[in-house]
Amino acid sequence: MSDFDIKFGPWINYGIGNKDDDVKGKMIDLIQEIWSPFNGQDRAKVFIFCMAYGFAKGIEPEKPPSSGSGSMPASAFDKEMRNYMKLVAIAAKEDFSIAIDANEVVKICEGYAYAVFLTVYDKIKNRDLSIKPEAVLEKLIKETSK
Repeated sequence: MSDFDIKFGPWINYGIGNKDDDVKGKMIDLIQEIWSPFNGQDRAKVFIFCMAYGFAKGIEPEKPPSSGSGSMPASAFDKEMRNYMKLVAIAAKEDFSIAIDANEVVKICEGYAYAVFLTVYDKIKNRDLSIKPEAVLEKLIKETSK
């Protein structure tokens, strides 16, 4: 069995070019605030969750606004995360060959992640405080399996 991997470009954009909604600040909140289930995690995990949630909900991908440079380095994504990204791209395009086009995989995944980022942030931040942070993720996952 071969070790199938593709080289992603140097940056992945999650939408920090969106200054109106302060996407960058909200991402920092998600990885640093105690109320977030992503507290102590890295931005790549938030990105992967949003990408998967957006795809599973059937949300139309949205191209994130350009920030002049990427939002986070591709090196933040380990092999397992890259495989998830390839699987989402394959399923979205219904074309297995998309998996070897790193740029297209990244564009597809950026679109899904960006399209739902603010929704995910709002659902986590504005939840009933009696609900534990981890339970919010479970609730979001259950939403996708109806």
